[in-house]
Amino acid sequence: MFSGASSAARNSCSTTDPVRRSDRPDRDSPMTRFLHLPRVAIFVIAVVLVIGVRSAESADRSATQAQSILKKYCVGCHNAKDAEGGLVLATHAGLIKGGETGPAVVAGKVEASLLMKLVERRGKPFMPPKGKRGPRPSEIAVLKAWIAGGAKPFPSSDTPPSLTVPRVPTRGQVRQPVNALVVSPDGSWYAVARTGRVDLLSLPPDPAAKPLVSLSGLPGQVSDLVLSADGRRLVAAAGEPGLFGEARIYDIAVDPRKAGPKQAAKLARTIRGHADSLNTVALSADASLLATGSYDRTIVIWETASGKRRVEMSGHNGPVTDVAFDPRNRFLASASGDRTVKLWNLKTGERLDTFNEPTKGQNTVAVSPDGRFVVAGGIDNRIRAWEITRDGREGTNPVRHSRFAHQAPLLDLHFSTDGRHLVSASEDLSIKIWITDGLGQDRHFPGQSDWPATVALTRDGKSLLVGRLDGTTSALSLADRGKAAEKPVPLAGLAIPRPRNKAVAGKLPETAEAEPNNKPDQATAVMVPGVATGVLAGGSDADLFRFTSKKDESWVIQTRARRDKSPADTRIEILHKDGRPVLRLLLRAVRDSSITFRPIDSRSNQARLENWEEMGLNQFVYMSGEVVKNFRMPQGPDSAMQFYTINGQRHCFFDTSAIAHALDSRVYVVEPHRPGSRLPNNGLPIFPLYFANDDDGRRKIGSDSRVTFTAPANGDYLVRVTDVRGFGGDKYKYRLTIREPRPSFKASIGGRDATIPVGSGQRFTVNVDRIDGYTGPVRFSIEGLPEGFSTTTPVVVQAGHLSAQGVINVAAGTKAPAKEAWKKVQVVARAEIHGKPIEQQVGNLGTLKIGKAPKVIVSLLLDKPGGPDGQTDEKKNPVLVIAPGETITAMLRVNRNGYDGDLKFDVDNLPHGIIVDNIGLSGILVRAKETERQIFITAADWVPETERSIHAVSREEGRQASRPLPFAVRIRKPAAAKSK
Repeated sequence: MFSGASSAARNSCSTTDPVRRSDRPDRDSPMTRFLHLPRVAIFVIAVVLVIGVRSAESADRSATQAQSILKKYCVGCHNAKDAEGGLVLATHAGLIKGGETGPAVVAGKVEASLLMKLVERRGKPFMPPKGKRGPRPSEIAVLKAWIAGGAKPFPSSDTPPSLTVPRVPTRGQVRQPVNALVVSPDGSWYAVARTGRVDLLSLPPDPAAKPLVSLSGLPGQVSDLVLSADGRRLVAAAGEPGLFGEARIYDIAVDPRKAGPKQAAKLARTIRGHADSLNTVALSADASLLATGSYDRTIVIWETASGKRRVEMSGHNGPVTDVAFDPRNRFLASASGDRTVKLWNLKTGERLDTFNEPTKGQNTVAVSPDGRFVVAGGIDNRIRAWEITRDGREGTNPVRHSRFAHQAPLLDLHFSTDGRHLVSASEDLSIKIWITDGLGQDRHFPGQSDWPATVALTRDGKSLLVGRLDGTTSALSLADRGKAAEKPVPLAGLAIPRPRNKAVAGKLPETAEAEPNNKPDQATAVMVPGVATGVLAGGSDADLFRFTSKKDESWVIQTRARRDKSPADTRIEILHKDGRPVLRLLLRAVRDSSITFRPIDSRSNQARLENWEEMGLNQFVYMSGEVVKNFRMPQGPDSAMQFYTINGQRHCFFDTSAIAHALDSRVYVVEPHRPGSRLPNNGLPIFPLYFANDDDGRRKIGSDSRVTFTAPANGDYLVRVTDVRGFGGDKYKYRLTIREPRPSFKASIGGRDATIPVGSGQRFTVNVDRIDGYTGPVRFSIEGLPEGFSTTTPVVVQAGHLSAQGVINVAAGTKAPAKEAWKKVQVVARAEIHGKPIEQQVGNLGTLKIGKAPKVIVSLLLDKPGGPDGQTDEKKNPVLVIAPGETITAMLRVNRNGYDGDLKFDVDNLPHGIIVDNIGLSGILVRAKETERQIFITAADWVPETERSIHAVSREEGRQASRPLPFAVRIRKPAAAKSK
C-alpha cells in the first residue's frame, strides 16, 4: 500500500517538473509542509523554552542577588522591627510599597527608583549613611539590572538557610568544649552540651564512660541546656549564627540509664525562630513556658506543649546572653552584652525595669528560689544582687549587694535549691560559693584546668558539677570546704578611747630632744603623759622619741608648730622600738570606683564618683591614702557624693590626711579589719593603714599633726617627727604632746534672738564639737518656754554627726512675753560616755520676738490620717511611721496669704538614711498658686528604730517652718495568722 502510493506520487511529479529529481518530495506540496511543520515547531518551541528557562533563571538569579545585596547593606536599619523612615527592605512587598517618601523601587525604571538615587548618592539622605560602607560598583550594577528587568519578587524557599563552612585540616585531637550542663533531680545522670550534640551520661562523671545517648544533628554550637523540675523534659539551645535560632525539646525517660539509647531521649518538638543563633533557654517552674534569648537582641516566650509563639520582648541593645524565670511567673530576668539586666512582664512582654548598675556586658543571670533576688555577673568581674518588689515596677528594685567577686569575667551563676548559697564561675579559672545572706564568700575552688563555662549543683547540695572549655567535666565534693573559707567581719565602728585616770592631769613634764635622735637606738626617752620639744634641721632629719605603754592603752599624740607661728609642717608616725611602723588597720576594698567630672582639692567635701549607685551611706572610701565616709548620696545627675564634713571640709577618718585628687583617680569602698585578719582574695586591693598623720583629719589644728594611738602590746614605742616637705632650720620648732584621751563634747545652739512670725515657725540648729573621739548621740532639751511658744524637744544629734535642726513656733494670738521670761528658758545637752551620764548647760535662746503674720504658712501632715502610715501616740497625737526599707508618703500644705509664686522646701531632722525621694537640687517644689504637694519618704533597710520630730522649711518668704510632726522608725511585725 505504502509502496504503491509512493510510486504514483513519484510518477506524477516527474511528468510535471522534469528538472526535479523524481525521488525528492516537493517542498511546497501540502504533504511536504505537513511533514516539516512538527520539526520546525519543535525547534521553535525548544528555542523558546530554553530562552524562557534561561530568562527565568536569570530573573531569579537577579532577584536573589539583589536580595542578598539589600540584606548586606540595608536591612540592618530597614527591617520590620527597625523601619527607619517607615521603609522595610527585608521583603519585596515592603520595597515596592516604600516608606515616608514613597516607593523605593519603580519596576523597569532605574532612574525613577529612589533607592538607586540614594545608593548612588544622587539624592539625600545617602544610603547607607556616611561612615558606613556602601555597595560596590558591581553590586550597584546588579541592583540596576534587577530593577530594569521588572524588579521581580525575591525567591522564597521553605528550605532552611545554611552556612557553607570550609573544612580546615586539624592537628592533633580536637577538643569538644562543654558549653552547658544540667543534673537530673535524683542526681543519677547529667546532660552535657557540646558542638552540634548533647550527651546524656551517668553520674559520677567518668572520662572513659560512653554516653547513655548522644543527641546529634543540632545546628551550630549547643549553647545552653535546661531541664524541667521533674527531669522529664530537656531543652537544648542552638542555631546557625546570622541565620536562625533553634530550640529542641526532648522527652526523657524515667531512668535513662535503663531505657537504652533509643528510648532514653526522644525528640518531641523543634522550635525555630529569631534572626540569629540562641544563647540561652529557660523553662518556667511548671515547664509550661519556654524562653529563648538570641544574639539578635530579642527574647521570645513559647508555649512548650504546642510550640506556639506567645510574646516577643525587645529592648536590649546587645545580644541576650542569659534569661531566668521568676519561680512564681511574675517576671522574666534577662542579661545582655549591652551592660544591663532587665525585668519583663511575662504576659505582655513589656519591660518592667532596667538595672543600669553594671559597667560592662553581663554574661549570666539567676533568680533566687524564693523570687526575692535577681543576681547577675559579667565582664566587670562583679556579682550584683537586686531585691525585687512584689510587682517589680521600675525604680522599686534596689541593688542590695555588689561584690567584686573574681579577677576575671564571670561565666555562670547558679543558686542552690534552698537558696542559701550561690555558685559563681569565672575566667580566672576559679569557682566560688557565696552565702546569699550578705553575699559573703564561703568556699573557693581555684586552679581549674580551663574556663569553667558552666556549673550545676546536685539537688542535695553535696556535689558541684563543672563543665570546662577543654571538654572536661568533674564533680567537686562540697564536703571539702575548698580554699579560703574564712568569713571576716569588718569592724562595726570607731571605738571611743577610754581614759585611765579620773583626775585631769596638771602641767605635763617637758623633755627636750637630745641630738642625735634620728635612729631608733638614739631616740629621746619621754615620760608619758608628757611633752617633748624639738627643732627640725631639715633634709633627712627625723626626731625620734621613745615612750612606754601597756596593751590597749590609748594616747593622743599631737604636734604644735604652725599654731605657734613655726614654719614647720610636721608629720608624725608611730613605730615599734626597732623602727617598723605600727599597723593600725587593714582596709579591704570591696568595690572600686573613680573620681569623675572634675578633680577635687584637699578641702572639698564632695566628689562625683563613678558607679555611685552601688555605694551606700556610712561606707568608708579610700582615696590614695586618705579615708573619708559617705554622708549623703547624690541628689540627681548634676549632684555629687557628699562626705562627712567638719567646718565645711571633708572629715578624714583613722587620722588620715586630706590631699588633692586628679580626675579619674581610682578610689575604693573599703571595710576596716583588725591587723592579722585573714581576708580572702576578692581581686581588689587590701590597704595596710599605719598610725601616722600629716595634717589633722578632724580639721581642728590646721597643718599640725595628731594621732590617736592604741598600743597593740606591752612595750616601748617610738614617735617619729619630720617635716613633710623635708624643710628645716633653727626656726622649725615644735612641741610634741603625748597625753591620755578625754572623750567629751562641747554643745552650742544657733538661732538665738530670732524673730518668729505669728502663726508660723523658725528653724534653729544645735551643734556638737566632739572631743578626743567621742562619737555617741547628744540630746538637747529646751525647757521653760513662755505660753504660746512651742518647740522641737528633744533634738538629737545622732552618733557621729555634728548638728541637728529643730523649730520654734508661735501660736496665732500670742502676745510678746516679758524679757524676764526668756531668762527662765534653759537649753540642756545630755549624753552618756562609757556609762557615765554627762550634762551641759548650753544657755538659753536669747530674747525671741514675735513678727507679723507671714505671707505663707507651712504645714507638714500625714498624707492619709488613720491610714497605714499614720498612727497616734499615747496622747492621741498623729505620728508618721516608717519601717526600714519602706517608702511612705506625707503631705506638704501651704496657706497662701499674699504670695502666689513658686515655693521650695526642705524637710529637716529626718534620721540619717531616710530621705525625701522626690526632691531635687532645688528642694521640694510647690508651683505657683498650688497649695499642696505629696512627698515620698524612703528609709534605707539598715535604719534603726528611733523616734523624733521632723518639720518642713521654705527657702523663700522668710524661711517659714512648719510645726513639728512626730516621726518614728519601727520594724513592722508580721500580722498574726487568723485562727480557723
